[in-house]
Amino acid sequence: MIGHGHAKPLTPRHRRILLALLAGDQNREDIDRVAGASNGPDEVAKIRRTYGLAIPCARKGTKDRDGHPVQVGVYRLADADHVTARRLLGGAA
Repeated sequence: MIGHGHAKPLTPRHRRILLALLAGDQNREDIDRVAGASNGPDEVAKIRRTYGLAIPCARKGTKDRDGHPVQVGVYRLADADHVTARRLLGGAA
């Protein structure tokens, strides 16, 4: 964790996810695409556990391709997460 000695280095996947989240809210499909894997929620959970970020996920109503109502998860960085994310990325973004 940050602040408890040396932080574990970001994986390339986690680096891409944090950069995307710094750019704005990302839905689950966006996170999958950015991470390069189909397990985006698990990768977000790993970032939360490893680096102590909140990364809230809100449900947003939308429609699927067939016009049926669905709820999608939308991830965002909490205000405090922005500082930590930038520090983890070495000041990038």
